[in-house]
Amino acid sequence: MKIPLKEQHYWSPELQVHLEKDYDSDDTILRCLVGPKQTVWSLFMFVYIGIAVLTLFLGMYGLTQWQLGEFSNFVYVIPVGLLILPSIYTFSKIGQKTGRDQMMHLVSFLYHNLDKKGSVERVEV
Repeated sequence: MKIPLKEQHYWSPELQVHLEKDYDSDDTILRCLVGPKQTVWSLFMFVYIGIAVLTLFLGMYGLTQWQLGEFSNFVYVIPVGLLILPSIYTFSKIGQKTGRDQMMHLVSFLYHNLDKKGSVERVEV
């Protein structure tokens, strides 16, 4: 389930719903996953991993050059990378707060429609 197109923005969440039959009883299990769009998730993971790898390898190269007695600008990659990673995390948390109201709307829509069909027991894992 997604937010209507006219209300969507970059941080709009998606609700994935999976139905499973419980073979021990006659119940049906409904599993839900609320999260960012896959493109947003992939972008942030790519940026995190890319900056971490660049910081690690270019920083190691710069430290190696420094230990050999040569000056290398790659030494400055370490503090810059260590400042960028928390700022990206902060940026993602701001986006998470931006999409919170829409997430609550999706979840409440699901619960209200399920309540119309019968009793619903909420189990958090």
